Amino acid sequence: MSLVALGDLLAGSRSDRHCVAILEGRRINLSKFRSDVFHNAQLLSNRSVRRGAVVCEHGYWFIVSILSLLKIGAQVVLPPNAQDGTLRSIAGDVDAIVVDSESSAVPKQSVLQSRSDEVVPFRTDLENGTIHFFTSGSTGEMKAVKKFEREASVLENMWGAELHEIPVVGTVTHQHVFGVTFRIIWPLMAGRPFHSEFHMAWEGLHTQLDGPTMIVTSPAQLTRLGGLAPVAENNRPRMIITAGAALPPEAASDSSAIFGCAPTEILGSTEAGVIAWRRSGTGPALWRPFPTVEVEANAEGIMLLRSQHASAPGWSLQSDRIQLQSDGRFRLLGRIDRILKIEGKRVSLQKLERELCELAWVTEAAVVGLGGSRPYLGALVRLSEAGAAEIERLGKFRFERMLRRELSSTEDLAVLPRRWRFVQFMPMDQLGKRRVSDVVTLLEQNE
Repeated sequence: MSLVALGDLLAGSRSDRHCVAILEGRRINLSKFRSDVFHNAQLLSNRSVRRGAVVCEHGYWFIVSILSLLKIGAQVVLPPNAQDGTLRSIAGDVDAIVVDSESSAVPKQSVLQSRSDEVVPFRTDLENGTIHFFTSGSTGEMKAVKKFEREASVLENMWGAELHEIPVVGTVTHQHVFGVTFRIIWPLMAGRPFHSEFHMAWEGLHTQLDGPTMIVTSPAQLTRLGGLAPVAENNRPRMIITAGAALPPEAASDSSAIFGCAPTEILGSTEAGVIAWRRSGTGPALWRPFPTVEVEANAEGIMLLRSQHASAPGWSLQSDRIQLQSDGRFRLLGRIDRILKIEGKRVSLQKLERELCELAWVTEAAVVGLGGSRPYLGALVRLSEAGAAEIERLGKFRFERMLRRELSSTEDLAVLPRRWRFVQFMPMDQLGKRRVSDVVTLLEQNE
């Protein structure tokens, strides 16, 4: 089945009976999809929504809300998570927060409605449509819909022949660019039904492995396959796609043994789109740029990128050190900024430090990555007088839990510091600068 642009899909380029999604076991055809987009666009238009944030549990309603907003020319905003603090912080910048189920915790909410009446095909101009992602370390990255469609075209040219029309299942959220691209937009354009739910636990996903599928997952989840029985041969996925961080070799081996399929890793970012790929277990850990991407290294070994999927035209300096091979493949040598991937989620160390220092109990904080190939965060903290009194009253364990609870209003629990140490003085070198190595040493010492 050939690739169809999102606007053409709504305009009738496929049969009305074509299945676009599977929602709680029910197959949703194109006619129903078109009706839901049309009527919810009217609903949002009647509310004069010009800028809407989308926070939907189900992938089906997520793409319905995006296309409904784009149909009326509204800006689409995707928050990094649905935490209460995050939604409160963006509520003043949007006209509505579009949800698929009512919640008293969501301000300015507009609840999507399901419609069954048929709507004649209509054309929607998505050429200038944009989606604004709010990622760690940035105030917002705008990504044009046409760039998503261009990425889908590249992916389909590479792997469409081996996937055909199999359904897509996943364990990653659609609120982030990887999930949007691989779980929703690429399958929708290629004619593959996507399962609306994403599963945090493998047991739930197992029930969807009924015949060949494509699995969209993350390294964090592929490291948690322990105890999972091998999948029957007739239910093995044709492809497993993972992104967000490097996949540990043992996780790649476990995946191949359980699913009978070697994972394909994707390197990319919200700003740059897809950059490169590699298939685990097929040789050295080298990344191969996608056909529409050019990769070079400057004199310091930092990646230079030129891509049809990037937000900025021309060559741009990235945040990764690389070792470039003569055949164009490359090895990643680490990042140069203060953004880390924890459990497949981007987290700004600088932002976490700032949020800690805004608490009444903290005077100064340093957050670093620990744990090697399975990174987690550690926080070195100098307490205020109020903090010293509070830790004395609560004890260290309960005090740490309180700090994590305060941070959880704006950050995912998975990225919060797991190791804490409280000091009277922060380590400094002879020039008065804080060295990461000194912070790591203190955090790794037994107290």
